[in-house]
Parts: sequence; C-alpha cells; structure tokens
Amino acid sequence: MEAYVYNTNLETIGIIDAFASLIWTTRYFQEGDFELYLPVSDENIKLLQENYYLMRPDDDSVMIIKKIKITTDLENSSYMTVSGPSLESVLERRIIWRQTNLSGRVEECIRRLITENAIEPDVLSRKIQRLKLGTLLGFTETMETQVTGHNLLTYVSETCKTYGWGFKVTIQNDSFVFQLYKGMDRSYNQNTNPYVVFSPEFDNFLRSEYTLDSTNYSNVALVAGEGEGAERRTQILGEAADLSRYELFVDARDVSSNSGEISDEEYEQNLIQRGEEKLAETAITEAYTGEVETRISYKYKEDYFLGDTIQIKNEYGMEAAPIIIEIIESEDENGYTAIPTWEVK
Repeated sequence: MEAYVYNTNLETIGIIDAFASLIWTTRYFQEGDFELYLPVSDENIKLLQENYYLMRPDDDSVMIIKKIKITTDLENSSYMTVSGPSLESVLERRIIWRQTNLSGRVEECIRRLITENAIEPDVLSRKIQRLKLGTLLGFTETMETQVTGHNLLTYVSETCKTYGWGFKVTIQNDSFVFQLYKGMDRSYNQNTNPYVVFSPEFDNFLRSEYTLDSTNYSNVALVAGEGEGAERRTQILGEAADLSRYELFVDARDVSSNSGEISDEEYEQNLIQRGEEKLAETAITEAYTGEVETRISYKYKEDYFLGDTIQIKNEYGMEAAPIIIEIIESEDENGYTAIPTWEVK
C-alpha cells in the first residue's frame, strides 16, 4: 500500500510508501479510520500535519490526520504514529440544528438533513464549503419521524444501518461528495452475481470468530410522547408475551405536535418510527469475523467489496449470508492482509 498526502487546499504534497505499518479501516455503516507507524524524520514531520488528508490510488476512501504521536528513544529508533478518522467524520461536526419533521423517502430525508445542516444551512457559518451531494439513487423505503439535536453523523449512520445502506464521502473535483450506496449480493441466495464463499473447505478461511449477543434485546416498546401523567400520548409496538416478551420504555418527549400543527395521525406515526428505531438498536446481533487468504481465491476490490453480501461457512457447519460491514487492510514487514467483519442482517 501507498498513500498520497494532500494539504488542506487538496494539493498533493507527498507520498508515503516507506513505513513500518499502515492499518486502513473502512466501514459500511459508519466512518472508518487509519493508523500509520513510521520512522521520525524532518521530512515526515513536515509532511504529516494535522488536518491533512491521506488517499490511496487503489481506494476512494479519504483519511484525515487528527492525531500525531512522536516517540523518541536514544537507544532505539524514534517513531511517529499518525492516525485519524475517514472523511465521513466531517458530518460529525454538525448537529440537527432545528426540529425537523421527516416524511417520505428515507434517501431524500437523509439528503435533506445534510443540506439543511451542512450544505445550505440558515446560519452561514455552519456551511461546509466543499460538501456536496452525490447522485440520487431512487431508494423507495419511506419514513415518518421527527428529529432535533441529534449529531448528524450518528443519525445518518443509524438510519443507514436500519435500511442496510452504506454511505461514503469522497473527494471529486475538489469537493467532498456524500453518496449512499448498496453492496451487491454474492451469496447463495441469488443467482445473478458470481458467488463469493469463504470456508475452510476452500482453503480461503484462515481464522473465524462467531458471536451471538442478545444481552440488550427488546421486542416490545412503550413509546411515550408529549403530555404529563395519564394524559401523556403513547404508542405500543410489539405483541410478544410471557418469557418471550422483552419490554423497552422509549422517552419521546422531544417529539412534538407543535400545538396541533402536526395531525394526530402524523404524530402517532412519528412515535411509532421512534419506537422502531430504538427497538432496532436492541436487536439480537450475530457477527462473524475472519481472516481470509488474500493471495488465492477471491480478491478484495475485485471479487467482493465493502457492503457486499457473501456466503460463509465455518468448520462446524455454521453457515450464513452476512453483509461485509468492515474491512481492515494492513501492511507491515509480514506483508499485506485484509480482515473483513461480517454482520448477519
């Protein structure tokens, strides 16, 4: 791997190709990050500055330098560690400033939130000058909800996870371009795309770890909106009973009808949407992590990509078609590895 360094004007000022290690992590539902470990030198100190950007010729993700640590040692070599988040993190610098009622296609609602809070905000100082929206893809899923004060990145990330979408911010023509996207299905559940299967029987699955977690699981929500005491407006989601019933209280007092401006039907739908979002956060999760053989069989960025659905099977016959939600690429003295994390939806 090699990385080009860009200054805050997005001018190329150097290249990093001699290092002890580089870890480059990209994620489907949220921002990624990187860590670069290399010798200290006057050239590297000058080149790797706070808020400069790192980009790779074989990857469209962009990293921002946010932390620089220099360790000097008179007896051994002196090293510096440079790290930071990916460019998607610029959304974290904004909150959803005003009470916003979202109704309609989810894709358009996300784009509206980014536009109103970072691209064309009422308060001009909130504008992120380089930020633009990418292509509208026409996803048909809909939502009805109300949001106020949420961190913009967190809300976009949680919404994308709910609907199974990825998002990224790339640099195109000196602009930061926000784009939603969906990975491709390469599992046995379809017959349109070539299969991608990781399994010990194919000698391409070196190590695996399976985790099922129902610790925080809930399947019934009591959502309480505006009002006081017995007059408080509520909605109930879920119908499970007996020991199969796991209850959750959702305080949605911040969801407002604006003194009748929002109809009763719309308000109830807002409460239901909030309840669905909170229940989604408590869902049972199944996660597979694994280290795959990168020199044979399937190759990352050629045969499969971040966000794709693939087929996996471990030595105990446990089989699933999970989404690749994270890829950790690393290169050091031992060579290159790509370690994916999968999550069953």
